[in-house]
Amino acid sequence: MKTHSPLIVLVALFLALCVLYNLATPPGEGPDEPGHAAYVFFLAREGRLPVQCLPPCVSDVPGSGHHPPLAYLLATPAVLWLPQSLRTFDLPGNSRFTWAGGDQVNAAAHGSREQWPWDAQVWAWRLARGASSLAGAATVILTYLTVRVLHRHTDSAANRDATALLAAALVAFNPQFIFISSLISNDALLAALGAALLWLVVSSPRSLLRAMLIGVVLGLALITKQSALIFVPFVFTWGVTGGVGAATDRGATAGRGNPAGRPQVMIAVLVFGAALVGGWWYLRNWQLYGDPLGLQAFQAEFTTQAFEWTNPAAWMGALTTLYESFWARFGWMNLPAPPWTMVVYAALLAAAVVGWVWTLVRSNAVACRWTWQLAAPPLLALAWVISFAFTAGLVAWQGRLLFPSIAAIAALLARGLSVWLRQRVSVRLFIVGMAGIAAWLPVSVIQPAYPPQTLAASAAHAWEGNETYARFARSTEPGAVIRRWRLEGTPRPGATIELTLLWHALSRQDRDWWTFVHLVDADRRIVTEDNREPRDGAYPMSQWVAGDWVEARYTLAIPANLPPGEYALWVGLWDPATGRRAAFFDDDDVSDPESDHVVLTTLMITGP
Repeated sequence: MKTHSPLIVLVALFLALCVLYNLATPPGEGPDEPGHAAYVFFLAREGRLPVQCLPPCVSDVPGSGHHPPLAYLLATPAVLWLPQSLRTFDLPGNSRFTWAGGDQVNAAAHGSREQWPWDAQVWAWRLARGASSLAGAATVILTYLTVRVLHRHTDSAANRDATALLAAALVAFNPQFIFISSLISNDALLAALGAALLWLVVSSPRSLLRAMLIGVVLGLALITKQSALIFVPFVFTWGVTGGVGAATDRGATAGRGNPAGRPQVMIAVLVFGAALVGGWWYLRNWQLYGDPLGLQAFQAEFTTQAFEWTNPAAWMGALTTLYESFWARFGWMNLPAPPWTMVVYAALLAAAVVGWVWTLVRSNAVACRWTWQLAAPPLLALAWVISFAFTAGLVAWQGRLLFPSIAAIAALLARGLSVWLRQRVSVRLFIVGMAGIAAWLPVSVIQPAYPPQTLAASAAHAWEGNETYARFARSTEPGAVIRRWRLEGTPRPGATIELTLLWHALSRQDRDWWTFVHLVDADRRIVTEDNREPRDGAYPMSQWVAGDWVEARYTLAIPANLPPGEYALWVGLWDPATGRRAAFFDDDDVSDPESDHVVLTTLMITGP
């Protein structure tokens, strides 16, 4: 236990950081997380796998139903405790979201239910993220075990353990890997299974049992994500060559006619193990869609910007994005880390490369005999990214798509860095530095990007103001209600007063209504007004869901020459696209509108 105590601490810190990133990242603010979450909620609600279909038919889980189900099945227990009626999540998208350059970085709406204390569905979402965190922890452990195996004959026990810990830290404190491991996703599980395959492949001895284990893990990967296909040539190469120490293993077994020495037998066992675990998914797709991957239905609903293959600038931008998003590019690839962090990681890569050059110059063939087994997974993952870019466009250039090979990448980096980090103290200082950056980024980059636009229910109930009930809606919908209001400032000519409204959404809104606030005289003429979206468009009404509490402020500049007297304060909603106003109701009777505005109060304007 004492030997592995640094690893235990490392894994504990990784899981703590996953919790921190989970708390800092609102639901749906990671690549494809709304679709992944919809998959999990669908499994919990329907008890069956989703089915895709071609437009105009709507798929059970649009955008993500083509994925194999293993990662989602493992996350489903986090939702099963909810009552059947709550095993769903209405998450409005943000139509004003842009991938780059926009003033709204949130891809989804985040309302009162996400304010503490969370409602049950938000709890379920955040708990479901824990499945990815556990898979990420498994990746860290398997990376450590892999490097210990690789260095068992080439280093002293102390150097071997230090290099293994260094490799594990490169996984555990990679901010992007922590971020992905704190989302509902299939990427972290595929990374764990990729690390498991690497560990099994580099371990000896070669045997039919190990071939079966490798085949089973490959099958699990194939029912996690389609990009697991990159492991097929890697695993089959092991079946033919036998991996590390293969020559010794074959020499020891050939004379005895051991079946483990025959490549065709090993391949057959690998295929059997993979087909036994994962073959059913591809047969299902073949029967449902006519092809094993179900790509036709996926491509029918998936659109993206094409990649300009012949443009050198496009390649430079794509590779830069790939590099940055391997380390720290959060949200939907639209929250970059500060530039200095990329310099730090570039220095890390440079030091590792120079360390490898130094190792090769010394011609340490024993230390490098397993290099191809570490180089193959990253190269295969990169080939997948490029092929994905060919079919899907710019969306393919994401560092997380290299994470199936993150254990191999970390092992290579650790081997190069170990040339310079030989002392236990230097290794620990390096790890502390990486952990510090990883802990700083969620509170400095992620959390500030999503300021709350709503009030928690407890804060709304404590909100001070004048009670009212002014409901605005179409005649068939609950709509939204003004529950309280207050005025600040003295209503006199030349003065400015501020009206604050407390809105309570009773349902989804079908459009981005604007609020009109009019001060009118006895002849119903407008003397001053303020027409704008609630919260100036930072939280459009089309994003409101039932239960949201929204505080909105409006300013009225009273004309300096306004005669003294009584003036009515009108409030209502209107659609700038059509000019139509929402109906006003003073109760819950949807069939009995009162007007198209509420007279909130009457102001007495006195002399200056």
